[in-house]
Amino acid sequence: MKYLTIIIPHFNSSSMLKTLLSTIPQDKGIQTIVVDDKSELSHVEDIEQLKSKYKFEFYQNDGVKSAGSCRNIGLEKAKGRWVLFADSDDYFVDGFYDAVSGYFESESDMVFFLPTSIYIDTGKIADRHVDFEKKIVAYTDEKNEENELNIRYMIPNPICKMIKKELIDAHNLKFDEVMASNDVMFSTKVGHFIQSFEVSREVIYCVTRNHGSLTVNLKEEIFDARVGVIVSKASFLQQNLSKEKLDILKPKSAGFLLQSLTRYGIKKFLQVYIIYKKENIKWFYFEYINPLVICEKMIKKIKTHKSMKKYNVK
Repeated sequence: MKYLTIIIPHFNSSSMLKTLLSTIPQDKGIQTIVVDDKSELSHVEDIEQLKSKYKFEFYQNDGVKSAGSCRNIGLEKAKGRWVLFADSDDYFVDGFYDAVSGYFESESDMVFFLPTSIYIDTGKIADRHVDFEKKIVAYTDEKNEENELNIRYMIPNPICKMIKKELIDAHNLKFDEVMASNDVMFSTKVGHFIQSFEVSREVIYCVTRNHGSLTVNLKEEIFDARVGVIVSKASFLQQNLSKEKLDILKPKSAGFLLQSLTRYGIKKFLQVYIIYKKENIKWFYFEYINPLVICEKMIKKIKTHKSMKKYNVK
């Protein structure tokens, strides 16, 4: 058995995939799996050519078009003791293997690492990693129940989480094969089922973005898919967490209700509200309008921001 499997869904970004593959050591016995999500033929041909230079397994998704489908195929093929996920337009930073290999013999179920992010067109630091980073930093600064709940349940992206394959298999964990937010329930369930975990402040991964891609996809069908996932997550948490923990965590459902109104109007707002009502999804908490709580949270954010500055790297 190999120590590490890296699973990469790909769609029409073969040039960026080449960059990612170049950051994965070729001589460390890593199982790298690339699964294509119905790309244009030219990109598939480019990937085939990359096989002559880089060591990876290549599969094609012939099921539902979704990054979740690709990740599930990767999980079926994975042979490593640990699993890492990467997106084909991102890359690992220098020294990432040294950072993760230090945990290969760990008995924990998962190890969290830190990401960074850049604008691919300028090379300047972006903000796609900030929320992830804040939660990790808050936990390492103070290991209380709120901060633990946040890193378990409120980091939806699977990147920078080295997960024991045995845990994934034991609970039959899969990604949702949907057009948006395919990773939310997978990450939520992983966070729920891990018995033990470790947290590293080492940055291992860089998320890329273009200045031109700042606007969120506004297609209504994408929004509806995200709402469906949010409802599934809220229902899962209500079924599996105590009222006390839910009150600490306060699952973020209000944002989608507000977006439904500002983006699509009163009709969509009522549709989402009715869904929340039917599924008993709590979306309003008194602290949203409590000035004392708001000030307390602002002070906490300032302290976390100062802590982040100590070690954040480009």
